[in-house]
Order: sequence, then structure tokens, then C-alpha cells
Amino acid sequence: MKKEILAAAAVSGSLLMISGAWAQTCVTPPSCEELGYTKSASDCEGMESLLCPFDKSKYYCVDVAGSLANAAPGMILYSDGTVSENVVSGKTPVGIVAYVAGSTRLAVALEETTKSWGADDHDVWCVGNMVSSVTQFDFNGALNTQCLINDNIPHPAAEYCNTYKPVSSGTGASGWYLPAAGELVMMSFNFEAINSTLQRLSKTQLSSDIYNPYYWSSSEYDYGDYAWVVRPSDSSMSHDDNENSSNRVRCVLAF
Repeated sequence: MKKEILAAAAVSGSLLMISGAWAQTCVTPPSCEELGYTKSASDCEGMESLLCPFDKSKYYCVDVAGSLANAAPGMILYSDGTVSENVVSGKTPVGIVAYVAGSTRLAVALEETTKSWGADDHDVWCVGNMVSSVTQFDFNGALNTQCLINDNIPHPAAEYCNTYKPVSSGTGASGWYLPAAGELVMMSFNFEAINSTLQRLSKTQLSSDIYNPYYWSSSEYDYGDYAWVVRPSDSSMSHDDNENSSNRVRCVLAF
């Protein structure tokens, strides 16, 4: 009898020890939202999706069709970081894909304005002066813009693009700049595709006006009086001899 009591006590002690161990190692599982399952079935319609194992109403999905890897000129860039050939209800367009070269992707703004480039007889040393034979290979618009912003005189065209903000958050909320001459030339190769989409969105199209068709670039021509302008309808380049004159400005975004 005594042995039976001792054995029962030993088993009870073992169970208590195991129960204690379980209590020590038991943790609250993460929620579906914490695991990234934040969508509903309707949100993920037509997309690749996964169902949360803890809550069958929560989904994780990827819009493969809207992936930036599929970006092509003329597509709409949205603030959620996706692209589409079509106008998607509930999404906010921020730009039009202007050109794609490998991992380099550039979108052009939906709006434009007219601004002056900067003061005459003033050399912006950090931009560098460019002759016509190399200007079309200047793709340093982002660096050029920051150089102009940090200069000791105003540069309205660059300043406009530096503060351009079509949305308050997401893709397009920052990072816009005044394109370099080479970037405007590359954009001109997709002139028709860009303008077709701008028209569908009821936005101002890139100009082909014979009287004022040129857009300021962030590329400087010489030490004081000239900056490069580009006509996107046919990639024609010129240098405006009055940096205080007004030309069209259309900002771009690398995405």
C-alpha cells in the first residue's frame, strides 16, 4: 500500500513538473495582421493569395500583374507602388512610366508648369558644362537638381520639382527632380505612349507646340548664359541663351 502511494505521488509530481514546463513555454501566437494577412477576399480577387491559418477571413496577396518588374512605357504608376495599363478604381495615379532600361525606371509627372531655370551670367560649378556631343548621355538629373537647390541663387525649375508632391504618402510623395537632358531625350522615344495615357487620365499632355515645345533640363550648357532644353516630341535639343526665360517644366521620378 505504501509503495502504491509513493508511486502515485511520483506520477503526480511528474505531471506537475510537465504542466509547469508547458506553462513556461506556452506563448500567444501572433495575429493574422502581424503576419501580414491584412486583406479580404475581395481585396485579393484575381491575385495570388494566401489564407491566414488562424482566421479564414484574412488574406495576404500579391498583385503580380501590377508588379514594378512588369513596368513598361505608357503604364500608370500608382501611389501604392504598382503599375497598370488601365485606370484602377480606388488607386491614386502619380505618374506615367516614361522609360524602362533594365532596373532603371523613370516616371513623368501628371502635371507641368512654366518656370525660369536660374540667373544669367552665373556658373553652377557642380552641374558641369556640357557640349552637344555628350549632353544626350547626361542621366544625372537627381544629382543635378540637388546641385541647383544647394546653389547660392534661386533655380525655380529645379526648386519646383524638388518640392513636387502629388500625394502625401506612398510612391510619389517624394523623390521628384528636374530631368537631365539625356533623361528627357529617352522619354521622347515614348512620347506617343505617354501622351495617350495622359489623355485617358484627362491630364495635360507633353507639348508638341511649335511655338513653345521645349522643356528645361537640369543640364547646363556653359558657364553662365545657357542651359539645355529638349523637345520631347522629337528629342530635339537646344540651349536657351536666357536662363531667366520661362520654359515648360515636367518633373520625373525614379522608381
